[in-house]
Order: sequence, then C-alpha cells, then structure tokens
Amino acid sequence: MEPKIAIVTGGSSGIGAASAKILSDRGYLVTIVGRDRSRLEHVSAKLPGSDWIAGDLANPEVNNDVVREVANRRGRLDLLVNSAGTLGPTISFEELSIDDWSSVFSTNLWGPIAATQAAVPYLKASRGSIVSVSSVNAIVAEPNLAPYGASKAALASFTKFAAADLARYGIRVNCVLPGWVRTPFIAEELEVAGIAGNEISTNLMGRMAEPEEIGKVVAFLASEDASFMTGECVVVDGGHIVFSRDFGPKAL
Repeated sequence: MEPKIAIVTGGSSGIGAASAKILSDRGYLVTIVGRDRSRLEHVSAKLPGSDWIAGDLANPEVNNDVVREVANRRGRLDLLVNSAGTLGPTISFEELSIDDWSSVFSTNLWGPIAATQAAVPYLKASRGSIVSVSSVNAIVAEPNLAPYGASKAALASFTKFAAADLARYGIRVNCVLPGWVRTPFIAEELEVAGIAGNEISTNLMGRMAEPEEIGKVVAFLASEDASFMTGECVVVDGGHIVFSRDFGPKAL
C-alpha cells in the first residue's frame, strides 16, 4: 500500500513533534514545518522517510507555499495538521496594541486558514483530512490571554465551517482543544511570565498533559477509526474546564 503523506506545522517540538512521531510510527511520510532549523532536523532524523521545511508560519504565503511544495513533490497529500501556535503577550487586553493582536492571529488563525485552503485541491483527490490544534481557551476564559483565546476560538469555529464546506468532497476537518501541555513552547512562555509549572496543574488529573497524549488524539482524528467524525472539537484537558476550584496561572 502506498504510504500516506502528512504535513505537520509546528512540528519542531511539543504537540507537533509528538504528532509527527506518532503518525510516522503509523506509516505516514511526514513533512514537519517550523522556524527552528536545528530542531526540525533533530526531529526529522528520527522519522523514517520524513523531511522538513523551515519557514515563518505567521506568513500566510509561507503556509501556501509549503503545502503546494510538499504535495507536488510527494505526489499527493492525505493529512494536514495545523499545530503551529503562539501564546502571545500575557497581559490584559486593555494594554494590547493592534499589532499584538495581529501577531497572534497571524500564527494561530491566518496561517492555518491559508494552509487549509492550499491543501484542499490535494485532499479532494485523496479524500483526506485536516486536524488543527486549538485550545481549551477557545471555550474557557482566563486572565491575560485574550488574543490567544480569541484566536483559538476562531480556529475552532473555522474548523466547523470548513467541515461544512468540505464534507461534499469526503474531506474531514476536526480540531483538538488541549488544556495545559508540558511542551518546550509553554515552558519558555511561562518562564518569561515568571510562572512555575506547578501553578497550572489545577485540573482533575492534577498535572499537565504530555505532548504524546495530545498527539495520539490528533492521530486518532486522522485515522479511519474517526471516519464518521467531522466538524468536531475534541477537548483533551484532564478535566480542566469541569474542575471546581479556581484554575489557571494565578500569576498571569
């Protein structure tokens, strides 16, 4: 059987890297995309038949170009995983500039939309699927995360509308809404904000998720086991949104 082809944006670390590894283990040939060349090379070296492309995923044209390059070079495309994201400024929305909002939305929304649009012609041929990584903050607000939460909410909403538009072609579109995940990206952002990791483990599971736990859900949504799922936003948060106590990073 011909291997399936996947693109994973934000694939140099965290959820993206974990998703790429799991997909590779399941027989996909994966192209990972991100900014950090050394990390991309390191991750790709562990994935048989994979490759990588470095680029600024906040630029919609880069997303367009990456999808077309991979699909044309590989001869097909079966799966797009929109995993690139940024937390953005962790301050009250009243202190933010329009540029602050634009920067976050460029990575978290405009990039995935551009990649999705570029992927559609190829996914029509393969009857493939799209999985985006949103956030539990798409449905639950926390202080000082307005651009992040708003952009992730928009991504979740876009998932539903894209699913409605693309179902006629046999293309499934879903997203994952993780809670706090122990990724290098989050660790760096929390360090900048001066927040200790144990301050955000307030969910029913009492800890942050590991990237692989989210990656397995991404792989499930891409698989035939989820063949009747489209337009779904799957919450994977360890019970974060049903936790009875105050939650979230109090120091933000």
